[in-house]
Amino acid sequence: MASYGVSGPVDVKSLPWSQRFLKSLFGDTDKENKAERARNADGEEKALERGKWGSKAEFVLSALGYAVGLGNVWRFPWMCWRNGGGAFLIPYFIMLVFAGLPIFFMEVILGQYSGVGPNKLFELAPLFKGLGVGMISISFFTSLYYNVIIMWSLYYMFSSFQAFLPWVGCNNLWNTDNCFDSSEEKACERYDNGTSTGAIYLYRKCYNATVVAAEEIIVEFNNTLAAEKNASEKTRIPAAEEFFNQKMYAVNFKDENGTNTGIMRPMENIGAPKWDITLTLILSWTIIYLCILKGIKTSGKVVYFTATFPYIVILILLVFGATLDGAEEGVLYYIRPDFSKLWTAQIWLDAAGQIFFSLSVGMGGLMTYASYNEFNNNILRDTLIVSVGNCITSVIAGFPIFSILGFMAKQLGKKVPEVVQSGSALAFIAYPEVVSKMPAAQFWSTLFFFMVLTLGLDSQFAGIEVLLTAITDSRPKLIRWKPLISGCICICLFLLTLTMSCDAGIYWEELINTYSGWSLVLIGFAEVLVFGWVYGAENLLDNVQEMLNTKFRVSHWWFWRILWRGVTPILLAVIVVFNFIGDPKVSYGGYVLPRWAQSIGWCTATIPVILIPVYSLLVYIYDLMCNPDSGETILQRLHRLIKPSEQWQSSPVRYGEALPMNGMNSDGKGNSAVNSVNSDGKDNSAYIQSKHQIS
Repeated sequence: MASYGVSGPVDVKSLPWSQRFLKSLFGDTDKENKAERARNADGEEKALERGKWGSKAEFVLSALGYAVGLGNVWRFPWMCWRNGGGAFLIPYFIMLVFAGLPIFFMEVILGQYSGVGPNKLFELAPLFKGLGVGMISISFFTSLYYNVIIMWSLYYMFSSFQAFLPWVGCNNLWNTDNCFDSSEEKACERYDNGTSTGAIYLYRKCYNATVVAAEEIIVEFNNTLAAEKNASEKTRIPAAEEFFNQKMYAVNFKDENGTNTGIMRPMENIGAPKWDITLTLILSWTIIYLCILKGIKTSGKVVYFTATFPYIVILILLVFGATLDGAEEGVLYYIRPDFSKLWTAQIWLDAAGQIFFSLSVGMGGLMTYASYNEFNNNILRDTLIVSVGNCITSVIAGFPIFSILGFMAKQLGKKVPEVVQSGSALAFIAYPEVVSKMPAAQFWSTLFFFMVLTLGLDSQFAGIEVLLTAITDSRPKLIRWKPLISGCICICLFLLTLTMSCDAGIYWEELINTYSGWSLVLIGFAEVLVFGWVYGAENLLDNVQEMLNTKFRVSHWWFWRILWRGVTPILLAVIVVFNFIGDPKVSYGGYVLPRWAQSIGWCTATIPVILIPVYSLLVYIYDLMCNPDSGETILQRLHRLIKPSEQWQSSPVRYGEALPMNGMNSDGKGNSAVNSVNSDGKDNSAYIQSKHQIS
């Protein structure tokens, strides 16, 4: 068995400070499994329970809720429009089969097999511990901006309780002269009784043509107002968009009377935190804390509602969207294929990025969730359910979205491409516009934003659980303090997201949102290399056979081996190259964020990648300190550090869990290997030990 670090318990106080620091950093506790702790304590130390899902459905619903988020409701349809409509489905499903599905399966295999999160899971190849830490850092950055989306949904939900929806109409202090509201335009037309001259709705005012003519300024009306009307139609801003930018936030400066000046704030002057959205930010973090108070014991119950409720609302919007005027044109933009796009690199880059974001691979959340499964849970079945269900959700969610966009395009007098924009904020602009047209608008608005809240909660649960599990896996004695640790995590993240509640805090949200996922494909590529080549595709398949108590067919065996060791890494390598070629520059509302902000964004993007070589160096130094007289050359030591360490164990061995003796061992031939130590330190041949512990 390969090992690194100190072998056996030592007197920590006798170690140099540098070695003590690295020992603490890596969570090297000397006593790695429950059975060992119990034996060393002569039965006096009570084993700490890490926890399991209450049922198999809890894992599936949690993983599905983690995968299905705002990206399915908005980002996927927008990607379809930008990349040839229905033609985008071709690279999307290719990426699903050859990139997303293999990595998803890898992560849940190793999470369930080892029973630990990403920081401890990489004991299978200690030199690459930084890859696990990089995943945790991506979850950390993602959690920052994702809770802001939860804050927005709460703000809109509370705003829906008013007698009149506040994003309807342009007669507010925060509105600019470019504000447009279709209901006000129709009211203006009705006011003039639909005469041939007609009234003109311009700059938030209704100009009566008859009155203008009676005052003998019809020439000015024809030459000036009519011309301005044509110009204003090109610069119309939906009232819902101004509510988001100017009421909830304050992207533009205001004068001493609180009136919108129309002058956009620079990022250097984003203003102070706004009290109303700051309170909703506090509430959002409080809700998150209550839902993850005791880890999966609480969040596992919440997902029964949060993971299923969005489908009900999407179905309602699908039916209602089909009745909107202009819906047909919007849907045609969504599904009309432009096969010429298939020959561009952008469509393949977008498909890969969407699959990674949509399935939430590379962020450690799936590993963490799978680590709470029972050892013999059917992960192949769960992988197919979550992956396919997630993609079907994306496709279906596109129809109500583009029905709404077709409706908005007709109302604004624009084409669908001129209405569509990117960014998570747009869901809070397009949807408020359409729910305001529904009967009992306040009810449907509340229902919709409650759905957005549940979408955000599911994804946020996993991000916080990754951080929580990383801490408790490194320090098992802290498990009993989970509520306190959860509170500390939420408070720290709240303080870091406080800038996103400032007058122009949307700049920071867009910055973190854009750059935090830049390294995701690169992390996925590193995963495939480490799991498929260093640890070995064969070992992965052995792990699955051991857990499922079955043997793969030869065709299935070769299918996964070819994917993990050939197709997937080659495909991702090409994507990574093109990913480096791009140079994203974050902008919002036509304002390009300054260079110093873009630099912060690049730091956010590169930290997860930089952690991989940094940790590799630290692991090597730590092993050199612990084994200075091993007599190994540099290459021999490196070769040992890419092999599973003594701390790499299957979940039953790690936690002393009993399994039936009739299970197959990892060679798939039915020759059961057993571990003779159970949780109370006594011999028991009914405990299975993986062959990887003795290889």
